[in-house]
Amino acid sequence: MVEGVFAVEGLPPDLLWLGLIESGYDHTARSPKNAVGIWQFIPETGRAFGLRVGEIDERTDALKSTRAAARYLKFLYARFGDWPLAFAAYNAGEGRVQSAIDRAQTRDFWRLVELQLLPRETQDYGPAVLAAEFLGEGHSGHLATANVDSVRTTTRRFVFAPSEASQ
Repeated sequence: MVEGVFAVEGLPPDLLWLGLIESGYDHTARSPKNAVGIWQFIPETGRAFGLRVGEIDERTDALKSTRAAARYLKFLYARFGDWPLAFAAYNAGEGRVQSAIDRAQTRDFWRLVELQLLPRETQDYGPAVLAAEFLGEGHSGHLATANVDSVRTTTRRFVFAPSEASQ
């Protein structure tokens, strides 16, 4: 279903891994910040992308929330022009990512991480999506190979090294 919705919206099918990182594809998932469903929409973002939130909460509807997530991801990619930045904005919010870009005067996600201008969770979020895709697609995913050459591990987390082409 997710691949079909993303295909209709013109998004890479590899984005389906974001749902795994967000909620483990649990439509009943709820965060401490009241983000709900597979795609972990907060109420404001859910409403902004066409979901009813209230007595009837469409954030828990797999199909409707996937369509909303596709629209939101398209919006973020159009705004930031890069999947790692779009993932960062999905996690931390567009304003936070734009503020980091403005402070650093760069649109390079990896540089924003290096400068620690994004919250720790957000620094790890994009790489987690890329790692899920990398492992789930048998190392042939499009999102990861477009942005990284290698994966190295530390004791704390996966760290993706920027490819020479993106430096």
